Amino acid sequence: MTETSSFDPATGKRPPIVFLLATAFLFSMGLSLAIPVLPFVVAKYVPDLHLQANVVGWLAAFYALLTFFSSPLLGALSDAYGRRPVLIISLLGSAIGYVIFGLGGSLFMLFLGRGIDGSTAGGLSALFGYVADTTPEEARGKVFGQIGATVGAGFIVGPALGGLLSHLGLSAPFYAAAFVSVLNLLWGYFILPESLPVERRTRQFDAAHLNPLAPLRGALELPVVRRLLTVSVLFILPFSLMQVVLTLMARDSLDWGPSRVSVVFTAVGVCDIVAQGLLLPILLKRFGDRRVSQLGLSAGVIGMLLLALVPLTGQAALLYVGVILFAAGEGVFNATLASLLSAAAPEDAQGRVQGGAQGVQSLAQVAGPLLSGTLYARLGGGPTFAAGAAVVALALAVLTGSRLSASKVRAEAVD
Repeated sequence: MTETSSFDPATGKRPPIVFLLATAFLFSMGLSLAIPVLPFVVAKYVPDLHLQANVVGWLAAFYALLTFFSSPLLGALSDAYGRRPVLIISLLGSAIGYVIFGLGGSLFMLFLGRGIDGSTAGGLSALFGYVADTTPEEARGKVFGQIGATVGAGFIVGPALGGLLSHLGLSAPFYAAAFVSVLNLLWGYFILPESLPVERRTRQFDAAHLNPLAPLRGALELPVVRRLLTVSVLFILPFSLMQVVLTLMARDSLDWGPSRVSVVFTAVGVCDIVAQGLLLPILLKRFGDRRVSQLGLSAGVIGMLLLALVPLTGQAALLYVGVILFAAGEGVFNATLASLLSAAAPEDAQGRVQGGAQGVQSLAQVAGPLLSGTLYARLGGGPTFAAGAAVVALALAVLTGSRLSASKVRAEAVD
């Protein structure tokens, strides 16, 4: 594609928001299709119930570890060569990984599929960089909220379709996820214009960028970014816990199958739409970014505590309410965090900061599944979710003590 399709700051011309929203929707739907069936796929190769939780955690941790190495690199690549090629590479890796995972046949094939997907998982950092390229700073919070709502829509369609497709076989959702990734790839290749003009790209890209710690250090140079990521990591640990353990707990405590579990993740998508698309703009206008972030984390604490009660009571209602509260809190918090990180990053380093942030978060997503799988295998769902509530509470304490706000982020970034 020629450079004439790039965003031109001089003329103010930029691609319609529909491009970003469609990409986010297809990306999230492809990811969420497989969520309800993952533990059931693992059970085909691991008959031991206790070991199943560990293997699910290992798969998630393996993906996150490779994402840690790939995301900062791909974020730096997007600063040097543009957002569009990085998005296309990411989607191609996802499609190949899903096909291999769907073929299965052994645990090795499952890990190989996740490994290929994780090795090209730079789509989100490039997407956030795309937003920064094409959106004025004062409007980014709103756009991030709209993208979050669209991701929520993808999470509505994805798990529901995954649960439905599971009736055709446990591999069917993974093949469908690959198909969706290919559709997204074709969209990006033929329709999505490049957002980063040549004159705004990083001038040099050399072997130093192959070191995942180099762009990571560059992203963490600003103290305000380090504080934001501390809060983010503390929240990601229990979030990854819920991703690994929720389906296992629903299966073991409530005797649910993939179709029932898919309904829960559909509720997660609805919450993202309501929280980020409808409530977030109102809350930001009334309370400001810091208080809204605190509200999101507070909802996360309550949601985790309710989920901890499910194995003790056997009440499905507690699971639904707990997931809804946690999902709404997660959506509000992440949208606010993305806006703060964008405000902290220089204009020529949006991809590097977002990629570095995703790399740090990926490290937390390595530890989270490993810890949660081990805790669930040894202690069960109640203590595991109670531990998650304690970590979210710690994140809330750090955020409250730091007194971060968008104005302070911008002031410290200038200094």
